[in-house]
Amino acid sequence: MDTSVTNLLAQVRVLGEEFSSVQNGDTRRGKQRAELRKAVSKLSLALEEPGDVLERVTMQFLEVVSIKIGINLGLFEALVKSEEPRSLPELAKETGADPVLLGRILRSLASVGAVEETENECYAPATVSKTMVVPKLAAGVEHCFTYLSPIWNYLPKYLEETNYQNPTDPSHTAFNLVYRTAKPCFQYIMEHHAWKDPFQLYMSGFDEGRANWMDFFPVEEKLGNGAHTDGILFVDVGGGIGHEAIALKNGFPKLPGKFVLQDLPQTVEDLHLEGVEAMAHDFLKPQTIKGARVYYFRNVLHDWSDDICRTILSETRRAMDPSYSKVLINQWVVPERNATRLMTAQDLNMMAVLNAIERTEKQWYELLESSGLRIENIWRPDDDVSECLIEAVVKE
Repeated sequence: MDTSVTNLLAQVRVLGEEFSSVQNGDTRRGKQRAELRKAVSKLSLALEEPGDVLERVTMQFLEVVSIKIGINLGLFEALVKSEEPRSLPELAKETGADPVLLGRILRSLASVGAVEETENECYAPATVSKTMVVPKLAAGVEHCFTYLSPIWNYLPKYLEETNYQNPTDPSHTAFNLVYRTAKPCFQYIMEHHAWKDPFQLYMSGFDEGRANWMDFFPVEEKLGNGAHTDGILFVDVGGGIGHEAIALKNGFPKLPGKFVLQDLPQTVEDLHLEGVEAMAHDFLKPQTIKGARVYYFRNVLHDWSDDICRTILSETRRAMDPSYSKVLINQWVVPERNATRLMTAQDLNMMAVLNAIERTEKQWYELLESSGLRIENIWRPDDDVSECLIEAVVKE
């Protein structure tokens, strides 16, 4: 047997035993589960022959196709709501699908583990089935399959046409060419409700299962100690409808000072948040709040090229009190090696729709240094899928 396969088998065995010994609720369980999944995936790849590689690469999109059909038919709801396995005739009657067609779809779903085959033409829900009945998670399939996949399909051609230069122009993206619009992607989405609704629903569940920065960052020590009681403590820049500001205020009620949410007028004009002031602000323009304790950015800077990020961060730096203020950036720090599939996929997605980027640690240091800021620390979660927290101050 191939040495690499033998080593991976031994690694999977050890990790499996460690994972089995940890009880539900133990803080180590999430990390061990991720390590075991990574090792199993490497083992599966190591066992592939060229024909297996071709099958995986060329046919994997049809897995999403079958799941999308299952969602459209209400198939997963029909399976999940039943306490017993369902027969093909029962499911055909409930969904209204032709039995022959439905049998083909169910066999496809079973082949990728999306449903369980309990016996011939009898099916029960699997983990995928149970996931796809959660609206905010199923919305991700609609968002990616219907609206993003045409852009992804065009990306190879786009890069060929631009001579394989790293794209940075936000007005000339693969998205712009596919949808034949000069508007930025987010503006276009907000103006088209068929896309806007699944996008917003998907975003509400995008962080499902991930660690929150408040769980691994010493909030009271870093933000509360020495904070001015009559000043602004926390400015959530480009913070949408204020999830993070509200979570921080509710989670740490003893923190002094005021909380402010900033976003574009159309986002905040009708917001009324308890304990958080909603303020219209364009972060490409001068920051109007001076000397706040914290200027916080969550999943903002990965939407923009380095040049535009320098504008955003430089405007923030000019508003900061060098002896008091800090910037917190809640964003992925992509490893130079062994980056996760989700991180790298999202990086390509940012390229396709915005000509933006998910940055490595080196790229974050270079960006902040060039914006007049200095990274004091990068706080990391105990897993490889959650966002880090970059803590930065004014560069002396």
